Amino acid sequence: MDKQKSIKDLESLINVGKITAEKLYSLGIKTSKDMVNSNPEKLYERLKKRRGGKLDICVLYQFRGAKLNKPWWKCKKQVLTSSSNQSKSLTQTYSCCMFVFSSLK
Repeated sequence: MDKQKSIKDLESLINVGKITAEKLYSLGIKTSKDMVNSNPEKLYERLKKRRGGKLDICVLYQFRGAKLNKPWWKCKKQVLTSSSNQSKSLTQTYSCCMFVFSSLK
């Protein structure tokens, strides 16, 4: 699948627009199936590292929602476990405002 088709496929996920789809693509997530099989916490940490350690926590909620087919605001306290049993809780008490997709640029 070429990049444009991959981006369109990723955009079919809830919480994912063009900018987020491009970021997911850059993290190796090429299809919606890849996202469903991914670990949102690890994706968030990788993207956060790329951005110098600063990334809105709502991006994590957005990734969780895309994986679980739920709106991002329903994924705030959801903790997903990795298949390697090395689950890390990223439960954080933050008040999260409406996520602005352009913040991922």
